[in-house]
Amino acid sequence: MDQPQKVSIQKCLKDLGQCPGHEHRLGKLTPLLGYPLIISFSIFLLPLYFYMHLFNLLYFWLRNQKPMNPKDYYHYDRHKVAHIGFLDKLWCEYCEWANGTLQWTLAVINEVERRYCPIQNKDKPHCGKVKTWREKFLPFDHRPQELEQYYKDQYLKETP
Repeated sequence: MDQPQKVSIQKCLKDLGQCPGHEHRLGKLTPLLGYPLIISFSIFLLPLYFYMHLFNLLYFWLRNQKPMNPKDYYHYDRHKVAHIGFLDKLWCEYCEWANGTLQWTLAVINEVERRYCPIQNKDKPHCGKVKTWREKFLPFDHRPQELEQYYKDQYLKETP
């Protein structure tokens, strides 16, 4: 049985950062500054994560309502993609945790709003696109070549 071809997300991003019009602003310093920014986000997100567990239990208990299950908002499975490396898998799981926490928080707040202010906005909500942001992602069962093409298609068309 053949070993799956390995693809590095970090390498894809590094290569794209050298394309004309898409260079990183600070060159090789960009990842050195970007990664700590991403990781530091967890410093602010972790208290929210724990607070939401407490809020979810207490608020819905007070309202005599079933708490919202946070597991519905977390889908840890990207570590099973065979052709990406360990660090890429770790970053994928971090992003899943961060997005899951924020989506769960949004769902809880939406439920609070549903109870306290069930009035539609006059205009269409500007945040409606948030619920479909993953539609442009690659399917779980993509091929290694599709990952590389995804980065080329998605990032090269963006203008700085």
